[in-house]
Amino acid sequence: MYPYKDTVGIMTIGYGCALDNGWPEPFAAAVAKIQLEQAEVDALDVPGYLNLSPMRRSVLIEMVFNLGLTHLMQFTHFIAALKAGDYKTAAAEMLDSKWATQVGDRARRLALIMEMGTDT
Repeated sequence: MYPYKDTVGIMTIGYGCALDNGWPEPFAAAVAKIQLEQAEVDALDVPGYLNLSPMRRSVLIEMVFNLGLTHLMQFTHFIAALKAGDYKTAAAEMLDSKWATQVGDRARRLALIMEMGTDT
């Protein structure tokens, strides 16, 4: 579903959920939980995912959560490096992206985890 303007011009999503006053925290948390569960399922479609350590899997899940599987799969050099088990190159490819400039320090932290396989 995509946001749309209702009959009086209020941005709305889903089945009439107006966005003009934001979302209540419990609702936002429930949506985030569903999105994270979907990201975990979608990450299984990334070549090399099953060969990753738990920490590297968590990085990939976070990227799927943030980017969506379709956009992540456009990181072709990153995906190739993952599939080959070349985590140094995978980390470099993460940082050589528009995504990295958008998320800043988080991208650097995630790339380091991808390269090293452990949380720093």
